[in-house]
Amino acid sequence: MIHCPHLTPNNVCEVASGLAGCQAKVTPAACNACQNESNPRAINVVTIGMALVNKKRRKKDTRELYAMLGCYLPDRQQEPATLKITDYRPGPGNELKNMLAWFAKPSETCNCETRVDTMNDWGAEGCLRNIDTIADWLLEEAQLRGMPHGRFTRVIAKSLVQTAVRKFRRKFPDGAPEPNDDEDRD
Repeated sequence: MIHCPHLTPNNVCEVASGLAGCQAKVTPAACNACQNESNPRAINVVTIGMALVNKKRRKKDTRELYAMLGCYLPDRQQEPATLKITDYRPGPGNELKNMLAWFAKPSETCNCETRVDTMNDWGAEGCLRNIDTIADWLLEEAQLRGMPHGRFTRVIAKSLVQTAVRKFRRKFPDGAPEPNDDEDRD
């Protein structure tokens, strides 16, 4: 994560939390996007989006936030891609995706997002139990993209999965927060 006076040590954005009326956990990608806004570290499209995501996950009324978003995006007919709930769902799958993002972007024909969601659903323990399956997925994608995919690469793939699980556990020692885990503010 970046240094931001509104980011707590447990990855909660105070700006988005204030807008949502509940704790809004964020990802490094969201923080970077906020930093690149014309009004960084404040109310902007990204922080409004994070608030929307968190309120939607808690099945709370989002009309006020959509109206606010409309003021920031008067020419847009739909939500920006950064408002997808899965982008803000913590899990080992998202950790692995972030680790690979510098050289391997999801394509229109890959199953990357589905596999990220599956890994997130499995959680840390499930990913370790299914490490061979995840390594197979990585090697399959590597082969489709013309990248190395042999026995040595399998060792690297498993190591990447273990690192993603370790990073996830470090960020969320008690596991991924469920949408209703945090107390709503009054």
